[in-house]
Amino acid sequence: MRIKSVHIDGFGKWVDQDFSLAANPQVVYGENEAGKTTLAVFIRSILFGFANAKGKNRFQQYRPRTTAAYGGSLLVEADGQQYRITRTAGRDGGRVTVTDQRGQQFGQEKLAALLGNVDLDLYQAIFGIRQAALARISDLSREDVQRQLQQVGAVDSGEWRQLVAELLKKGDEVFKPRGRKPTLNQHLTEYQDLQQRIQQARGKYDDYQRLLKTRRAAQEQMKTGQAELKKAQARQNDLERLARLWPVFQQWRRGQDSSRAELISDEQVAAADRLGIQEQELRRQIKSQEAELAQLNGRLSQFDQAQLNDYHDHLAEYQEMRGQLLQLAARDDQQRQQGRFQEHRAQEKKQLQERYGQVPPQPLSERELTQLEQLRKAPAPLANQGIILALLAFGGLLCLFGLASQHGGLRNLGLLLVIVAGGWGYYGYRQEKQQLARRDAALVSFGRAHGLSRFSPDQWLTMQADLHRYAELSNQLSNSALGAGQSHEQLLTIKQRLAGKVSGEHAGELARNLLAWENRRADQWRSWQAIRQQLERAQRQLTALKSQLREVENDKWAIYQSAGVNSDADFARFLQQRTRAHQQQVTTAVYDQQLTDEDKAALARFTDETALKREWERLSDRVAREQATVEAAHRQEQAAEVEIRGLAADGTLPELEQRAANLAARIWQEAQRWTTYQLTAQWINQALILASADRYPAIIKAAEEFFATLTNQRYTKILLNEEGVAVLTAGQERFAVEELSTGTAEQLYVALRLGFISVMSDQVSLPIIIDDGFVNFDYLRKERVLAILTRLARHNQVLYFTADHRARQLTGVIDLERLDSE
Repeated sequence: MRIKSVHIDGFGKWVDQDFSLAANPQVVYGENEAGKTTLAVFIRSILFGFANAKGKNRFQQYRPRTTAAYGGSLLVEADGQQYRITRTAGRDGGRVTVTDQRGQQFGQEKLAALLGNVDLDLYQAIFGIRQAALARISDLSREDVQRQLQQVGAVDSGEWRQLVAELLKKGDEVFKPRGRKPTLNQHLTEYQDLQQRIQQARGKYDDYQRLLKTRRAAQEQMKTGQAELKKAQARQNDLERLARLWPVFQQWRRGQDSSRAELISDEQVAAADRLGIQEQELRRQIKSQEAELAQLNGRLSQFDQAQLNDYHDHLAEYQEMRGQLLQLAARDDQQRQQGRFQEHRAQEKKQLQERYGQVPPQPLSERELTQLEQLRKAPAPLANQGIILALLAFGGLLCLFGLASQHGGLRNLGLLLVIVAGGWGYYGYRQEKQQLARRDAALVSFGRAHGLSRFSPDQWLTMQADLHRYAELSNQLSNSALGAGQSHEQLLTIKQRLAGKVSGEHAGELARNLLAWENRRADQWRSWQAIRQQLERAQRQLTALKSQLREVENDKWAIYQSAGVNSDADFARFLQQRTRAHQQQVTTAVYDQQLTDEDKAALARFTDETALKREWERLSDRVAREQATVEAAHRQEQAAEVEIRGLAADGTLPELEQRAANLAARIWQEAQRWTTYQLTAQWINQALILASADRYPAIIKAAEEFFATLTNQRYTKILLNEEGVAVLTAGQERFAVEELSTGTAEQLYVALRLGFISVMSDQVSLPIIIDDGFVNFDYLRKERVLAILTRLARHNQVLYFTADHRARQLTGVIDLERLDSE
């Protein structure tokens, strides 16, 4: 499992905060109160659950005070897949959700599978390295190592551990140290009540009081004897420890007068060691960088450079053609939308042709319409028509009046007036007829001039609207045909220019295909540019690495020349000679670290080892005497107790004692049953340990290699036996963990942990979290342990939280101090 990134909704001081864990090993730097431990606890909490609020655990919940949000998520990679593990506030460690790359969600079972069924206790025992755990190295035993191994290394250990859990559960149903409901707990309570009742039933006899005094005296004597025995045993244990330290004290005392060899300094040796490691790492990085360059060149050769250059050089032209195609597509859509209107126009035009002929006349202009209206007007009536009618009427009246009156003058005057009026009217009629003839001739001439001769002049004005509609329809149909032709020619031109690149039947399809082609070419161009940039960056990095390698080699050879050697092999032999030359001084320094000032003062009081042994034997006799005194007082107390039980205040005492005896028998049977469950569970655990024993050699070998590196080859062997954990020096001297200095003991613990992790990585590979775990290491040993962690990072993710300001100089460091300031 690898943790890619961390998102914190709310946890301690961190609220809505993201961390990217890209480096491996990933170093997280921050001084005290910067939030290192908070971040480390958050990662463990997301994987294994939040702490509950009981007792001191409430201080481990890290609930934020500035927001109601609590929890967050981890983006992890496991088995080639990415998952987001989200945990929020809830019961039993919080609500957990596991989401895969497809968005499918799972629960706690999926998380347990990703963790390889490793729980928090096992994770802390193997993958979590903290200073508090390093301080308990002296308590490490062979059984501790075996228990950790069998939980992850034994085949099908999960089923066996489930059986152990069932046995322990059955045992808890019989007895729990602080329980009340288990049967054995209830019977023990009942037995205690019976004992109290028996005590109440006892008589107040003088002998009873005397026996009570005797028992109290015996108890006081036993208490005093036990106190003296405890003091004597403590002194005896001190002497036993001094006896184990006596050889170390002798070696230290003999080495006080030894002289120091004058050779090259330890700083130069450490520098050469460091430069050698840097040289190997730089060579590895150079090889990796050369492989990356070859890969990038191979990827670059897959691109068609001519096609990319054509796309880049003519991009504006392709974009212009795509714009033209979009216009043509829009015009095609418009023409398709107007297609049904064109059919209606053609039908309407055909109807007009049927009404006015295949080629109807041209519509009249405004001037021509005015002219036609003038021609169609009737001739103006005679202006004196009223006078003529009046004369005719008056003349007629005079004639009638003259005839009636036989007046000839009036009759003649009337006839004259009638004749004059008739002649005058005839003359006006002739003029009106001539005007009509001239108008009709003008209309005929107008009709021929404008193609209207086939139609009645009465229709000429009414048909003008139809003739204008016909002209409009003809123009629309002509323009539509002309536009379709121009679009087709433009589309053919674009198709010819895009031949071999993009194809399509119509403008819309060709525009979409051209856009897709441009996108592919754009993606290829961006990919080609990105690879070119990566190639240039990788080339610069390779040049820089080679330059660094030359500098490291020059610095290393300068130290070799100071030592008078010319090769790595000669320098290794030189170091062996130097080690032998300083053996006495180094041994004295090691022994001095293993002895405190109090130990030296205590051992100096003895002339030799024999005097120390005599003192121990004297104390052994005293311990035996005190034990005899305590046992005698105990026997006296028991005898007094038996006599007290024989005295009864009333007749109910025998019955109560019988009930107590029967209950004691039942308690014995239930205790045997509880012991059976416990022993069976222990037997299964031991069997699992034996099943995992085949990994011991590899684990110890890896741990020995790491421990030798950390101690600069001072210790070469790690021993696991019934007495605990011990180590051997290069000179085959054996030291128990308790005899080592604090720093060396912590390095042993780290070596065992890292050896365990390196061998078990094929079973379970989880992130290693180191929370200020190397505070007692000097600078050189910190560099060595970081080199080891870099090796482990090939199989496990390493997260190193430290307050050492020198870590800020490393690559890819997450600086919490800078994060706070931002």
